[in-house]
Amino acid sequence: MPEARSSDGRPAHVLGVDVGGTKVAVAAVVEGAAIESVEQPTDLSTGPALLDGIESAVDQVVARAGAPVAVGVGVPSQIDFATGCVVASVNIPLAGVHLREELGRRFGVPVFVDNDANCAALAEAQVTPGGAARHLVMYTLGTGVGGGVIIDGRIFRGASGLGGELGHAVIDEEGPECPGNCPSRGCLEALCSGTALERDAAELGRAKPDSRLAGLVDRHGAVDGRAVADAARAGDGDALGLLQRLGCHLGVGITGAVNTFEPEHVVIGGGLSRAGDLFSDAARGEAAARALPAIFEGVSISLARGGPAAGVIGAGLLAMHEVSEGGDTAATPAIEGET
Repeated sequence: MPEARSSDGRPAHVLGVDVGGTKVAVAAVVEGAAIESVEQPTDLSTGPALLDGIESAVDQVVARAGAPVAVGVGVPSQIDFATGCVVASVNIPLAGVHLREELGRRFGVPVFVDNDANCAALAEAQVTPGGAARHLVMYTLGTGVGGGVIIDGRIFRGASGLGGELGHAVIDEEGPECPGNCPSRGCLEALCSGTALERDAAELGRAKPDSRLAGLVDRHGAVDGRAVADAARAGDGDALGLLQRLGCHLGVGITGAVNTFEPEHVVIGGGLSRAGDLFSDAARGEAAARALPAIFEGVSISLARGGPAAGVIGAGLLAMHEVSEGGDTAATPAIEGET
């Protein structure tokens, strides 16, 4: 795919915006790298306050890097990609907001809005071993479970942009209720999210009053996911068992994605992936035991490589690709290296 360029012939300058439940990150994205980045806490008090915060962070980057030709925005929400409207949003107050239109008015340049996991998958597809991946599935494990799918070099979104919700694939019909915006139970978000890990750790701590997890519950009233990982690394069998079980559940979910999409790579990212060394082998083993062998032998499963900047880089790539393709907001971005 030809690289988009500004009017003076230089590589196009775009901004990537990654909106999360705790922070808003903005960076200029040039040739797949993030520069002049800014981070600030997410103001979740109201929708207008959140929009003002995004605008403030963008203004800071523009002051350093200059005006962009376009802005890409990743949000943890369901997005109608063609219109840039936020259809549903659990953790941030943007449901019903025509985000592309509103931010386009504020910034004065084209704005492209997508689900944050789609943006992260786009970024990860650039850094896979051997060059850009054309077929990739990504899971983002955090407060919830997100997903992004790259098929033949392009983000898969479904009919209106709401598809690719891998976190709501059901793997246990009698499992716990989903803690997110989902009417089901036993989905990956109910079993593999940070919320699910904290729930299970608190339940185990209450059931085993002499355990290390029980001590954490007593002191804090709940068990933080990071504390569970720390306990596991310190040799606590209960904590390690919870993470291993989470990995097995994730492996079941990966099996479905592998058999359905036949990706080259499955990538595990999100905040919980920092503890990936404690559960990724279990996930890989479960998927290897369940997936169709002829498909699985061509799949690599790894932790995300993009690091903390993957969200802003992916959002910037989204904008870059849309500009390169003529700014058709109904188009789907292709990864670098596509012909």
